[in-house]
Amino acid sequence: MKAKILFVFFSLSNFVGMAQIPKTVDSLKVYLKKQKPDTTYVLALNEYAFLMVQEGNFEETNKTINQIESLSKKLNFGTGFYKAENMRGVVQYSQQKPEIAMKHFLKCNEIIKKYNLPKKIFQNSLNNIGIIYDQMGDRENATKYAMQLIDFQEKNHLEPLKTWPYDQIGGNLKHYKKPKEALAYYQKSLKIETDYNNLTGMAIAENNIGTINDDLNENQEAIKHYKLGLNYAEKENYKLLQTDLLTNLGLMHIKIKAYDTSENYLKKSEALCRQLNAISSLKIVCHNLGDLYFFQKNYSLSEKYYLEALEISKKLEDPEYLYSANQALAEYYEETKDFQKAYKYKVEADIAKDSTFKIETAKNTEDLLRKYETEKKEQEIELLNAKNEKSSLQNKALIAGGLLVFLLTGISVVFLINKNKLKRLEESQKLRNKIATDLHDEIGSTLSSIMLISDMAKKQEGSTQKMFTKINSDSKSVMESVDEIIWSISPMNDSLQGIILRLKEYAQPLADSKNIKFELKVEEGFDKIKLETEVRRNLYLIVKEAINNLMKHSYATEASVIFIQEKKNLCVKIIDNGKGFDNEQFTSRNGLKNMQTRASEINGKLSFESSKENGSSLSLTIPMA
Repeated sequence: MKAKILFVFFSLSNFVGMAQIPKTVDSLKVYLKKQKPDTTYVLALNEYAFLMVQEGNFEETNKTINQIESLSKKLNFGTGFYKAENMRGVVQYSQQKPEIAMKHFLKCNEIIKKYNLPKKIFQNSLNNIGIIYDQMGDRENATKYAMQLIDFQEKNHLEPLKTWPYDQIGGNLKHYKKPKEALAYYQKSLKIETDYNNLTGMAIAENNIGTINDDLNENQEAIKHYKLGLNYAEKENYKLLQTDLLTNLGLMHIKIKAYDTSENYLKKSEALCRQLNAISSLKIVCHNLGDLYFFQKNYSLSEKYYLEALEISKKLEDPEYLYSANQALAEYYEETKDFQKAYKYKVEADIAKDSTFKIETAKNTEDLLRKYETEKKEQEIELLNAKNEKSSLQNKALIAGGLLVFLLTGISVVFLINKNKLKRLEESQKLRNKIATDLHDEIGSTLSSIMLISDMAKKQEGSTQKMFTKINSDSKSVMESVDEIIWSISPMNDSLQGIILRLKEYAQPLADSKNIKFELKVEEGFDKIKLETEVRRNLYLIVKEAINNLMKHSYATEASVIFIQEKKNLCVKIIDNGKGFDNEQFTSRNGLKNMQTRASEINGKLSFESSKENGSSLSLTIPMA
């Protein structure tokens, strides 16, 4: 998982006279001792505060911010008030607290309006707010601000141009699998930053270009750009920036199987993240360290880092990383044959992946991106056809207005219908969750107690031993039945993936105990389909019964369960290489009648083939429509 550069350069030196202010910590300290407390002194304090942020010295930064604010009050210096509030946002951003940072940056806009501050400052403010939306994972609002900022700074010829909006558009193009188009935006950013010799911006641009090379599997080219970026970040002593580049270098060396080099980069990044308390960056490092140790089969360390990545993702409420961390743990536990945990984390991964907010945001952002690209082309046409375009645009506006009214009416109707459907679905889900919880908490716990007590009692000698043995046996049976009911009605298990993992968890221990080589295969991408509760329950019980019969009576050495799609049907085949039996035996001894009944309840078709010494095959076909 690539680390995305989160910390970008908040441009803080945009005024006449700033060129006279020193740029290093030591020279600034000398300068501040000699300079009289005027507006230039405030700007120098601001520069010093920013250098302290880069070093991760937030205590010194906060002390300096208070000085900026106090002196600005005495001087009634609006720019100083903006600088103080902006730097508070920078501090929170550096400590990866985007929601708090956003409050400070929005307050900056109020200060800009109150004191009628220059356009350059408003350019900074748009830049900062957009960056925070990006860090919060709000791609839609980040893209809106990126387009607004590009338009604002290009129309007003504000130099130097902010490069973040170009990076944001490039990031969107990259997200929608258009790496070459994205590369053009990243290269534009690199040129702007290089022209102004902004090492921090150059580091970010080199990182972004490296990610494109990574996506195109140009591994050595990606490593080259990441190393250049790291060199620039080290020259600036920008520690947080270094963590992201170190992480990406670690990831690239995992990719080329240079595991020792990868570990060196990732451990350096981990140490810096912990030093800076940069938990957002730490979660990515932990995930990559989990991958590294997983590939090396160092499972205890792999589990440790995956679990830490998950805990941080929960703390940050980050759906994208909640998905990746849960998915990694599901694959880890499947590899180590702990199918119960594998199933649990797979369900959590699917919940995170299927987030409605994420899907809608992605769609809205793609629309915005398309709109932005369209607007660019229209602007180019406008330059070539200035006179004719005016009337054409008026006609387009009238048509667009009519279409918009029509679309809004349609959208309103669809929204109301969908809203009612969603409400009913939510009510149904809540009810199913409540039933499952009640069964587990009330009946399940009681049966567990009965089973434990009877298990202890049956070991005692006496006339009641047989009775307690019977109670114990019945309790176990009821417990299993209740567990099946809870599983079947829980909304978390609506996908075919839930059935597959549960069957694997049931079958693998049985197969191991019988020395049967067991395999469960699923057609790629097919496990994500959703099934109705009744279909899911009967399908599971039929296949489970078939597996049970196979394990008990087939004397097979190999067996497999295969899920495939045939036209519009779900087809399950259970095959073994056992001794086989004739149809009469199968019908009377193995409960075919119950299986046939369950199949008919879900409009399914059940058939089997078997002959002595040639194994057997059972097929279940269910319509998916």
